[in-house]
Amino acid sequence: MTRVRLCALVMVLIVTACSSKTRNSPPDITDPTVPTVNDWETTLTWKECDSGIDCSSLEVPYDYSSPELGTFILPVARHRATQPASRIGTLLVNPGGPGSAATDWASYAIQVFSTSIVERFDIVAWDPRGVGGSDPAIDCVDTMDDYFGLDPSPDNGDELKSLIEGAKSFADSCAVRSGDILAHVGTIDAARDMDVLRRALGEEQISYVGFSYGTKLGATWATLFPTSVRAAVFDGAVDPILGYVDDLIVQAKGFETSLNTFLDQCDVKQCSFIQVDETARQAFDRIMLGLDNAPITCCPTRPPTNQGVAQTGIIATLYGSYRWGELEDALSAASSSDGQPLLILFDDYFGRQNNGFIDNSIDAYIAITCADRDEQLTPQDILGLESRLQNVAPRLGASWIQEMMICAHWTTPTQGGLSLRADTANRILVVGSIGDAATPLSGTRQMATTLGHARLVVSQLEQHTTYGSDPCVTQIVDEYLLTLADGPDLTNC
Repeated sequence: MTRVRLCALVMVLIVTACSSKTRNSPPDITDPTVPTVNDWETTLTWKECDSGIDCSSLEVPYDYSSPELGTFILPVARHRATQPASRIGTLLVNPGGPGSAATDWASYAIQVFSTSIVERFDIVAWDPRGVGGSDPAIDCVDTMDDYFGLDPSPDNGDELKSLIEGAKSFADSCAVRSGDILAHVGTIDAARDMDVLRRALGEEQISYVGFSYGTKLGATWATLFPTSVRAAVFDGAVDPILGYVDDLIVQAKGFETSLNTFLDQCDVKQCSFIQVDETARQAFDRIMLGLDNAPITCCPTRPPTNQGVAQTGIIATLYGSYRWGELEDALSAASSSDGQPLLILFDDYFGRQNNGFIDNSIDAYIAITCADRDEQLTPQDILGLESRLQNVAPRLGASWIQEMMICAHWTTPTQGGLSLRADTANRILVVGSIGDAATPLSGTRQMATTLGHARLVVSQLEQHTTYGSDPCVTQIVDEYLLTLADGPDLTNC
């Protein structure tokens, strides 16, 4: 399974006999009879919650056209500009997901952003509706083990039945626990909240930096409210034109490509999990086949390290080459019948702490992804994607079947998205990298093209999002945010 997902702090888814695919048209946002965000008034009351950090909350309706249905209370955090006399304005930030809580990004502004940005901008982060400290928050299950610990590539009828029933149980649990809000957590609603936040901050225009899924959120906001945009940076931009299925298949290919790059390097350096007369690919396949045939039991209350657990743990390390050492060590341990390092990576992916606590980031990721899907698929449809995934991601593709199976059981109607455009006063800056597994460069290029009024910067790094890691990217982004400096349509760092 992949998230466009959680961008870790500067690193971090038989059955029916027939198919019933349906596509939803984007909602009409121009109907003058429908209440808009401009009809919703709210204020922010700040209190200092840490040195240099203010906290508040933003109240927004479930549905702007029916505000009587209820409201979300969204946590908001602000890191005040350290040079207030030269303050430019407010910079909103979203770290991605969907499902990532964001308020910590204000607390860690000094670590995330360059000194010049922190000096001249109030850095404001908020937990989107249903996410993190939002009240109410999306809540699906108590543990990811019960479903994502299953084998994502069933070898027999019993394993297939477990996968399908597990996905249905996950979706049903979401409906029971969070049913009232599941129709109101899509990206379009979250983008409308951004303009309410802007007005509550007292800003006529505002700047924004979005990472990973945050680029989709930002592009939706810029499409809906172009005159509110002073500047916008989309780092690790998603492909804005692919549908739900195609997007996930491209992601699967991206992670498979990164895995192959890792294995190529292992052939050169002779990674520790390679045995005599083996290539890195042969060694990897041996280890994975062994885990499929004989999962390694670690702890009585935890799932055994099977192929599914291993694939999730492996994917967690493919967001950037800086984690490939962890991957080598975990594969080496599994080769010696020790599955715990891969289980630890599995836990890391899902945000599981030593005490067993899991935040709601995966619950929110699933719910928002299912809300944004552009078509309703059945379990049979998802199983029918196996050959496509096998072609583009023969070693990791089964994880995407597992993820999509949950949305196949989702009962909340699809919301879809918007046709994006960028009628902003200043050009949007789109950033991608050649080795991004989660949001491959082809999709980032498409974001820049689709927006039209945008420029593209390409990093040479092998990782997901590059601001703060690539000095060339960081310098261009900083100059743009500070001075609105323009540049070539394409810059290769």
